[in-house]
Amino acid sequence: MSGRFWIPLAMLAVLLRAPGAGAATVRATLPNGLKVIVVPTSRLPLVDFRLVARAGAVNDPPGREGVASLTADLLTQGAGKRTAKQLADDIEFVGGELAAQVGAEQLVVTCEVLTKDLPLGIELFRDVIVSPTFSAGDFERKHDEALGQIASDKSEPSVIAQNAITRWFWGESPLGHPSIGWEASVQAITRDDVVRFHHDLVTPDRSTLVIVGDVDPSALLTSLKTAFAGWKPGGAAAADPYGPAAALHGRSVRIVNKPEATQAQIRMMCPSVPRNHPDWYALQVANTICGAGFTSRLVNSIRVEQGLTYSISSGFMQVRAAGAFAISTFTRNDQLRKCVDAVLTEVRKLDAEGPTDAELDKAKNYLKGQFPLGLQAPDELAAEIVNADFFGLPQDFIAGYPARIDAVTMADVKRVLKTYFCTEDLKILVVTNGELARKALDGVGALELKEIE
Repeated sequence: MSGRFWIPLAMLAVLLRAPGAGAATVRATLPNGLKVIVVPTSRLPLVDFRLVARAGAVNDPPGREGVASLTADLLTQGAGKRTAKQLADDIEFVGGELAAQVGAEQLVVTCEVLTKDLPLGIELFRDVIVSPTFSAGDFERKHDEALGQIASDKSEPSVIAQNAITRWFWGESPLGHPSIGWEASVQAITRDDVVRFHHDLVTPDRSTLVIVGDVDPSALLTSLKTAFAGWKPGGAAAADPYGPAAALHGRSVRIVNKPEATQAQIRMMCPSVPRNHPDWYALQVANTICGAGFTSRLVNSIRVEQGLTYSISSGFMQVRAAGAFAISTFTRNDQLRKCVDAVLTEVRKLDAEGPTDAELDKAKNYLKGQFPLGLQAPDELAAEIVNADFFGLPQDFIAGYPARIDAVTMADVKRVLKTYFCTEDLKILVVTNGELARKALDGVGALELKEIE
């Protein structure tokens, strides 16, 4: 529904001010510890709910990686008095949306309904969060689907590459597995594991709820207090269960052997900083220049000028207590060494020389222009607000974003390029024919060959 209803830029400007200190935004904590943020707007007859719990893949028990993902998949498969079909039918009947998903650190539940259907929306939203049934039949079905997806992913070179670099880079850290888990770990998961995960970690004291839409905040808070009165805090420690990535010294290369491959998937990664680091704004500007955008250095050089790939990008994976810088691309096997060398050369050149004044201005203007466009739908605005809370960012993060991007200087960009955009101390992973890659990459760094896991 949200994709068809948009908040005009003039209205968005008002909402952007609200999360700071404006009277429109209401913040409250319910008696059970649930933090609630309400952003009322009568522009559209819609209400969007977004709850984020600190119950992501990093919270998977060792040997049971994939529990968080399976839990999220099952939340909407029967809750309260309704079966999976009844939940789907009831939300569809009012033209609403109800979903749950998991990421590295977050379990997210979302709901969107028309204002006239707010009571039903609260009821369904509450039920899937507080009272999922986790029936044996639904568990077996979703469990089998997860194993089927993992098996299917083993034939996708891009997924193989992403999973392999994740495991290699993060090692034994809770960040070192895909949210869906590994085949062996998912096979080991039982229904009891899911019930325990939900009971212990999907709790109000570990959660924040954001509501954006056509609501009366006072009346809504009263309804929420009643609806969630039976949701009890769990008391589980809220500390992040991981630390920063280990420092790297020199280049290392891992080849994952896929003998039949005619193209090589390439991933490069090195440690960086968490999401709430003060260099975040400078990193956004620098990365836009480096590899995030069609006119970036990497795209222009590696794709447009040299024709070595159809797609290349750089970016930062940043969570609450860790971060990483990564480059992702692919190329023909006979161009593998040339592509790797060209990528490193281009980043090294940018690190050494810095961008031009024109590149700096263009990147800042691009970021300032794109940011509000990504907030026009109510659900997108809710997501940005709850993420600001989750990562401990200032309450005026949204309103202050343009000015903080504007404040990034050339000196800031040059400094973060030299500090975080690695070319010497990094891990390079390649998925392709092992023997071809071994010969092509000789001399790039300490090299090892692995089979697909």
